[in-house]
Amino acid sequence: MRRLAWGLLFISLLLALGNGAAFAREIRQGDQCLVGPTEIIEGNLFALCRTLQIQGTVNGDVLGAATEAKISGKISGDVYLFAGQLEISGEVGEDVHFAGAVLRLTPSATLGSETSDLMSLSLSTQLDAATQIPGSVTAAGYQLVLNGGVGGEVSFWGSALEIDGEVGSDVDAQVGDPQSTGVSQLQTLIVPFGWDVELINPGLVLGEKGVVNGDLKYSAVAEGAVSGKVVGDTFFNKVATQPDLGEIIQNENRDGVRLLIGETIHEFAILALIGVVALLIVPRQFQMPMRALQSRTLPSAGMGLLAFIVSFPITIVMLILIVLLLVVPLIVLQLDSLFVFLFSGTVLGAWGGAASIFYFTAIFVSRVVVALLIGRGIVRAVIGDDGSQRVAFISLFVGILVMSIVVSLPAIGIIFSAITAFMGLGSILIVLSNQMRAVREQVPASALRVKAIPGVRRTAARPLAPPMLEDGYGPGMDNLPEGFDWWDD
Repeated sequence: MRRLAWGLLFISLLLALGNGAAFAREIRQGDQCLVGPTEIIEGNLFALCRTLQIQGTVNGDVLGAATEAKISGKISGDVYLFAGQLEISGEVGEDVHFAGAVLRLTPSATLGSETSDLMSLSLSTQLDAATQIPGSVTAAGYQLVLNGGVGGEVSFWGSALEIDGEVGSDVDAQVGDPQSTGVSQLQTLIVPFGWDVELINPGLVLGEKGVVNGDLKYSAVAEGAVSGKVVGDTFFNKVATQPDLGEIIQNENRDGVRLLIGETIHEFAILALIGVVALLIVPRQFQMPMRALQSRTLPSAGMGLLAFIVSFPITIVMLILIVLLLVVPLIVLQLDSLFVFLFSGTVLGAWGGAASIFYFTAIFVSRVVVALLIGRGIVRAVIGDDGSQRVAFISLFVGILVMSIVVSLPAIGIIFSAITAFMGLGSILIVLSNQMRAVREQVPASALRVKAIPGVRRTAARPLAPPMLEDGYGPGMDNLPEGFDWWDD
């Protein structure tokens, strides 16, 4: 499930930028960001805010991160947003791409293009009645509630899927066990965040008003409640019982406990190995992103999300350019096949290695940075922090243990893993950006040299005699030995 969700995120971001990368022309950042009702932004909007409200018009794309966001105005392009909660009641011209906790489209929300899609990685994604998605809906998380209409197909990986509107094509879903009792515990866990969401029970529900104008294909522990109309065929794939959150917490399912422990140990081993190596080899450099994350949490999350978005088209474009500009010309020139093979393999391998390093950092190293910050906060509260390497290692292991347990939990583990990866990657990029700027701003040694005046020829300095007084030698020079001469005439 977790791998499918990560794959969904990667694919959705790649498809989102299939028509070209978006670059911000207007930047909004701070505690509260507002695009007023009469304000018009020409070009793309990049926002890093605690609260973001777009009531006016953005003639371009919107990219960014916020704790809470509301779009009631008009956006002519796409939306790429990472937020705790996003509510859309205005108009979006193209696609909506969301990663966060809660996404809701109200009845007044509209997607302008005939092919506009919705892609979401969230705890809850909900379409209210009368909301219409012209294209397809692709989502992963705990629940997807479709009270509105979808023109294309629906693909969902999660626990709960409820359809009470009309779907224009097929529905393909993987859902949880309807007999699960863990939703109440999950609802309790999200209360402190204040998100406006009501979680439903796991399983598939096709309500009486629900219509699927294609095939209904779903995998679950038990059959769903299908009361609506399915124009095509219904395919049910029964899967083995999966432990839900309630069974894990109450220790009612030993297999579930073993699964949780196994996932936790696996996650802990990988992250701990990376963290120990980093603290032993580059302890100072490894802890610098943690400080950046602590002081600039929201900008770090936004920058990390943006880096994920931009990385995919860059990787694909560079790969295409390497093939077209290097490999193909060598083949056309009919050079030695062994040379072509070795050269092409070297270039492609170098680029593949660079991309692998980036994604390794983005998926693993970034989360170790966040784990170290979490562990340091816990250790400081319990035993204090004297700045020693011993405390650093204790903080690392405590933070990784906490992260491994949370990441291994159903539903919320996926979201927590994605959020921490964005935050950690963003903090690393902020540190690298600051270091590169510091290097650029340093004055080179050559700039400190006195520059020669144009047109003036340089000549070696020659010794000159000291000035003489009119009446002979100066004071203290009247008793010199006969024939003494200490300068050349």
